[in-house]
Amino acid sequence: MKEPFNILIAGVGGQGNLVCGRVLADASIEQGLRPVAGDTFGASRRGGSVLTHLRIGKMDWGPLIPQGEVDILLGLEPIETLRAALDFAGETTIVLMSLSAIPIADISSQNKEYPSLESIVNALKKVCERVYILDTEIVLKEVGTKRVLNAFMLGALSVIENSPLKQVSIRSSIVTMIGKDEDNIKAFDLGVHECKKILESLKN
Repeated sequence: MKEPFNILIAGVGGQGNLVCGRVLADASIEQGLRPVAGDTFGASRRGGSVLTHLRIGKMDWGPLIPQGEVDILLGLEPIETLRAALDFAGETTIVLMSLSAIPIADISSQNKEYPSLESIVNALKKVCERVYILDTEIVLKEVGTKRVLNAFMLGALSVIENSPLKQVSIRSSIVTMIGKDEDNIKAFDLGVHECKKILESLKN
């Protein structure tokens, strides 16, 4: 395993970055690894930028990921995913991005137009070779609620081959950290399924 293995979670306040970080940190501990986490916040706690840095290995590392050294970027919001990629990603960074767009505080307050998702994806692909887009609308259709989107995204992350975190560990940590909610488990398994479909389609 590459050490440290760096996971960056990008979203806005209220989306659950911190919960995702805690789940992944717990999964790391379950596997005998040592997670080091750090969070950075924009001007507004709710509706502003939030980045959760998670560095996994067997040693102590600084909590913030250096520029260009992110291994997996888990994007809970498109604009924030792009911002994080421009600041921290490199060519080998794997991006998992939700299509759930939430106009962030600085865009809403200045009446700016939210960029098209196509333009965001195209910009991401100029920075990172592997960008996987997850249509989170399927969560509402299959599970009936969007409150479990984080479990869906964590399910997708658990499929990525170079991640040191095992699918069973992340699944177990969701139960431990969030609770044994049937909807969370269903969303996690759906994320696993959808990401596998994306990866299989790229092989053909």
